[in-house]
Amino acid sequence: MHSRLIATALVASTLALSACANHSSSKSGEHVERMSDKTLLNPETDAPGLKVGDKAPDIVVLNANGASVDLGDLYKQGPVVVTFYRGGWCPFCVRALKDWSGRIDELNAAGGTFVAISPETREHAIETGEKVDGDWLVLVDTNGEAMRAFNTGFALDPATEDRYRGFGINLDDWNTSGEWELPAPATYVIDRDGVIRWAFADWDYKKRADPDLVIAEVRKLSGKTS
Repeated sequence: MHSRLIATALVASTLALSACANHSSSKSGEHVERMSDKTLLNPETDAPGLKVGDKAPDIVVLNANGASVDLGDLYKQGPVVVTFYRGGWCPFCVRALKDWSGRIDELNAAGGTFVAISPETREHAIETGEKVDGDWLVLVDTNGEAMRAFNTGFALDPATEDRYRGFGINLDDWNTSGEWELPAPATYVIDRDGVIRWAFADWDYKKRADPDLVIAEVRKLSGKTS
């Protein structure tokens, strides 16, 4: 496990140069069917993410311990910050989560709750949380429903899949679904009515939401200025 993570870190600069994965066909018939699903996006033609004013998906997902979590119930406790990350194998995701680990107290004081969603397995999600010292709710997108519902999911093209395998990144083992599907990095601030009040989503996996902007929006919603 540790050797895989070290190897991944060593190729971070190479990953940064690789283009966003295209939405295309695959060798597996089952995978071809999943990739043709209209709820998966094509990074070449589709903009990722839901928009401000959209209703946030009210779906049930699992936490890292396997218990069901109703996102609708979380929204009622709002404001809620929902962020999608690709997995603990991604050095850019790890860096962004580490940045958040130093801001959680500030976010909580502003009245917000932080939720991180990933397609990685529960075991990997727990490892990622320990690695970044994250004190937040981790949710596992077991079948890609969450990233589809939030309009962030896409399937990696065969060339990118082969390149990642060469780096020692095997999403068929890392992802709960076994599929080579990932979310675009995305972060949403959701109010008590389940409405998205602030949104960030970008195909460039090196770009992430600015915690300062997120916390400022949470303060506006909660009415806490400091």
